[in-house]
Formats: sequence, structure tokens, C-alpha cells
Amino acid sequence: MMNEEQYIKSKLSGKNPFRVPDGYFDNLTANVMQQLPESPRQSLVVRMRPWLYAAACFVAVLFTAAVYLYSPDDAANRPVATNNVTMSDSYIDEAADFVMADNNDIYACLTTEY
Repeated sequence: MMNEEQYIKSKLSGKNPFRVPDGYFDNLTANVMQQLPESPRQSLVVRMRPWLYAAACFVAVLFTAAVYLYSPDDAANRPVATNNVTMSDSYIDEAADFVMADNNDIYACLTTEY
């Protein structure tokens, strides 16, 4: 290991092994700019992007206003269609058997205030 390090140090002898040709950086910027292509025409999507953003914001504002202006109180004041349904005692017994509720459970549900 020491022999390899000594060999490398003797070969390099503190010099930088990487070199740049003379005058390389003098015209580098101009050469790179010449090799760049001309600016391409923008596509329709790129040109319409600000209008699409504005339309999306407008739709978002309309949606927000519609949600805000809709009041649950309006829904409470609307007439509700009522159907008079008659249930027989056998239906209630079947439902109580299905949920496995006894009389105490039914009484507890009826008296609990929500």
C-alpha cells in the first residue's frame, strides 16, 4: 500500500494532472451560445397556460361560492314528502329479533336523547 502511494506521489510530484488547452475559456461563452438552437415557437398549450389558470381559478371561486351560499337551514325549511306507512307488530318483532334487542334495549334507545 505504501509503495503505491509513493509511486503515485513520485509520478505526480505535486502537479495537477488535468490540463485545459490554452485559450479554452476565452471564447467558451460565445461558442456555447452559437451551438444553442434558436428559440422554438411556443406550443398552443404553453401560450394558453395563463388563460387555463385563470379559468381554473374562476371555476374554483364559483364552486366555493355555491357551497358557501347553500345553507343547511334552507334544506330544513323545505317541505318533506311524508309517506304514511303502517307497520304491523309482526314486522317490529322480526326487526327486534334481527338486531337481537330485548325490551330493555328498545326502551333505552327510545329514552336516550341525542
